Amino acid sequence: MAKRDNCVYCGKPIIKRSREHIIQNALGGLYESEDICCDECNNCVISKKIDVPFTRTFNPIITQIDNFTKTNNKKSQPTCTGKAIYENNVYDVIIKNGKVVACPQISKKLKCNIAKLNFEILAYDFPIENISFKNGICKIAFNFALEKGIDFSLLSKGVEVQKNGEKVENVLFRFPVIPFVTLNPMDKYIELDTKMELYHNLILFSQGNMLWCYVDLFNTFQYYVLLSDEWDIEDLVLETYLQLLQKIDRTIPKFYIRKPKHILLYASYYNVEPCIDLEEFKKRVEVAIQKESLKKDMSDVISAKLGSDYFNLDKLIDLEKEDARLYLKNEMGFQLNSLRLYFDEDDKLKDSTFRQVTCTSSGNEVVSYPLLIDSLVREDAIDIRYYTYRKFERINAFLAGIDKVRLEDDD
Repeated sequence: MAKRDNCVYCGKPIIKRSREHIIQNALGGLYESEDICCDECNNCVISKKIDVPFTRTFNPIITQIDNFTKTNNKKSQPTCTGKAIYENNVYDVIIKNGKVVACPQISKKLKCNIAKLNFEILAYDFPIENISFKNGICKIAFNFALEKGIDFSLLSKGVEVQKNGEKVENVLFRFPVIPFVTLNPMDKYIELDTKMELYHNLILFSQGNMLWCYVDLFNTFQYYVLLSDEWDIEDLVLETYLQLLQKIDRTIPKFYIRKPKHILLYASYYNVEPCIDLEEFKKRVEVAIQKESLKKDMSDVISAKLGSDYFNLDKLIDLEKEDARLYLKNEMGFQLNSLRLYFDEDDKLKDSTFRQVTCTSSGNEVVSYPLLIDSLVREDAIDIRYYTYRKFERINAFLAGIDKVRLEDDD
């Protein structure tokens, strides 16, 4: 793809190339582009007016991830707010690096160093300010589309550049945003019943005359952004990006190699070329472990979540024969349709359908995921707040040090 000559915001020729993160650097985004905007617009407008207020929401997560990867300001530890227990009472507190550093209520009473008190952190706050939050989500979708070669003229309707003369003072994104909520059993299983894993996930896809971008930050903040409703239906687009945010275990394993098949097993697991020379083979594995990237194939990450406990067969035991038959026909039929929609016969994720379409509970009909959510929200037929609350429960539990959380269904 040829380099862009002009900044998408001010329109001036790009003299000095500026690295713009597709997902903000403060959120651990590793994906960069020098092909979006000029240095002045990037550092004086986009960074200050969009990125700073947007990324502040995620401070509770950022401060708790071991070996959090950023391309700059690697040691900065922002503060955040939350709730904590001290002597059986719950207080509003300020937290930094996993520790309570301030509590106005107690400070007035005890007049002591709060950091030395034994607090138990209960939960972190995620203050979402609508305008800045939407701006940040849209900017990520916009950046990803540009980086994947989408012409700016097809996206420009959703970008409002506010200028004073020729100087850009602010940028507002006007793209419609639809919150994601699970509408089929497979998505519900992946999002609420599997081990919590922190990652960023982007899916750019076309559907008829619409161009969408699915944005998932920290496997918690999930939205569809409608980038265009005048898309050429003949121009099919599907681009994905997934990046892990947790520390990679780079421990070199103790090799157990007694037979040639053992070499093949190690080679397959670490994705290296097998060879008969054991010392050379061990070096290849060690190099692969040290070079393993946080950037992953979306299909590999999501496919690994598919477990044998997806179907709830235990429920059949307590049902009468006729009830069991209806359960198999309806509920388990919905589960099976959802499984087939997302995974092939080898249990490999289908990138072409994941989070783009969903099957309906009434039958085998497959419909647009974002459009169905939008329709149900307008009809007041689903409660997005319930799903959002469940996701926040999971991330709060994760940040509190619980590795695997299985939340009971309240439905």
